[in-house]
Amino acid sequence: MPVSEEIGKTVRMAIAKRRRTARLICILLVVGAIAGAVLLIANGGGVSVTIG
Repeated sequence: MPVSEEIGKTVRMAIAKRRRTARLICILLVVGAIAGAVLLIANGGGVSVTIG
């Protein structure tokens, strides 16, 4: 197998792994945000969004 093919395969695998990681982080952030909102509502604090 030529070296360029080997490098191409390695790069593709690295990109795929990075995409999976990014997707996982996004899912974790969304789940965390939902859980936080549910906890706030459950505590009777209503919903307040603070950006900044």
